[in-house]
Amino acid sequence: MVKKNLFYFLSVLQVDSAALPLHPTSPSLATHFLFPDWPVNCGNPAVTPNTATPRVVNGEEAIPHSWPWQVSMQASPMFPIPYMHGCGGSLIHEDWILTAAHCFMFPLNNPSYWRMCLGKHHMNSSMDVPSAEKCYKVDGIIRHEGFVYEQDRTDITNDIALVHLAEPVNMTREISPICLSKPGAVMAAGTPCFVTGWGDEKVSKKLNQAALPIVDFQTCSKPAYWWDTLRPSMICAGYESPDELKSACQGDSGGPFTCAAAGINTTWEVHGVVSFGPQGCIKDKKPSVFTRVSAFSDWINDNIKKFIYESGKTN
Repeated sequence: MVKKNLFYFLSVLQVDSAALPLHPTSPSLATHFLFPDWPVNCGNPAVTPNTATPRVVNGEEAIPHSWPWQVSMQASPMFPIPYMHGCGGSLIHEDWILTAAHCFMFPLNNPSYWRMCLGKHHMNSSMDVPSAEKCYKVDGIIRHEGFVYEQDRTDITNDIALVHLAEPVNMTREISPICLSKPGAVMAAGTPCFVTGWGDEKVSKKLNQAALPIVDFQTCSKPAYWWDTLRPSMICAGYESPDELKSACQGDSGGPFTCAAAGINTTWEVHGVVSFGPQGCIKDKKPSVFTRVSAFSDWINDNIKKFIYESGKTN
């Protein structure tokens, strides 16, 4: 389930040979004393999400703007192709979006092809009256240097990326950041978390959400499940009984998998980035798989500091 919308773009795109993927090296010692100014008020939506959700196979419509960090990542690789929703993402800072590395597989790795849209509920913005949508241009994409899925389709580890915005996001009631999960944090099996988005199989007109419980690593790495495709840096989530099946099809590749912070039911953290799932999206013993954000805390911090240092920016 690695992004069908993405491959539509590949079928119409004229390849930009100058836009080859860049694999950033580890930040130098010069960045050691730089610290990103992480938002103090994060993970607290002004509109309370509906978390008392039934086990709906196809997910359900989210309350508008109750997941205010949700990003619609839209690409327009050439004129006159209009911008189209390609992936989801999470606003983690006024300058930064967290998403999946596979969203930027060649030739969609050129920052100029993309814009990041926040404050959306209806995919058709004209349906949101008044509209809270704001779209931002992109001036930097950082894919994990260990992401090799383009070269080896059996290995989708390190499926994580950062997007730097050309200007800071203006925070509003409908647009605000989510907290990052704590470094090394691993949620207990059965913890109910939420995936949100407009959908992978076909783009929904409205933002959807689905509650998915964590499936423990020991179960999900069994031969009948994902076996050796699964890595400790990933999270499995979903229902295992055939009559309860639902999955991250309600989300988007790169979109957020959010859990309530431990002991703070009103504060949300991004614990996963939508990565992959079974062909056809829903299948017995094939839960959705997410990149575990807490396994990449150092990578996120180091690469943001490196970007700040090399660009001379102050955030």
